[in-house]
Amino acid sequence: MLDKLDYKKKSLLLFGGFILFLFLGYRFSFSDTFVIKDQIKEKEEKLSWLKEKEKELPALKAKMTEFERAYSKSDSSAVRDKLTAYISEFAETNNCLVTEIPTNSSFKNDNLKVQTNTFTIKGNFHSLLSLLYKLENDYKYVAKIMSSKFYTVRDMQAKKKYLYLTIITQSFEQKTN
Repeated sequence: MLDKLDYKKKSLLLFGGFILFLFLGYRFSFSDTFVIKDQIKEKEEKLSWLKEKEKELPALKAKMTEFERAYSKSDSSAVRDKLTAYISEFAETNNCLVTEIPTNSSFKNDNLKVQTNTFTIKGNFHSLLSLLYKLENDYKYVAKIMSSKFYTVRDMQAKKKYLYLTIITQSFEQKTN
């Protein structure tokens, strides 16, 4: 049967058989290899990501202990007292004046206790802004700053304007049953 075909048709038939065997070889063996290679690559990426996160674990543990330490013994008066002491100390060292100290303002729910404190401080802009910044960074786990407002009050007798900062903080405590 192959004797009747000319050289050109034999070459085409040979080339077609080669393509057929190439396709069958890819289909039954090489495709599985490429799939497994992709899976290995994905797993290596996950493994490297996990090793990277494992390096961050001590920092996360340190943050968690700081967070737990801040919230473990925080009853409502302790949070207010800590903030008042910090703001008063800052005001003394930076020529500011605390004009309003918070009263006990809290909301209780079945699962949550929210305490709101309002502080008003008089001083220059740079000192008040640095106080706001330090409060936000140093007490971020104890109390969140919900609002801050800069405003001026004109003293008619002294004919001067004074800058004030009102800070509203909230602390949250989850009740345990």
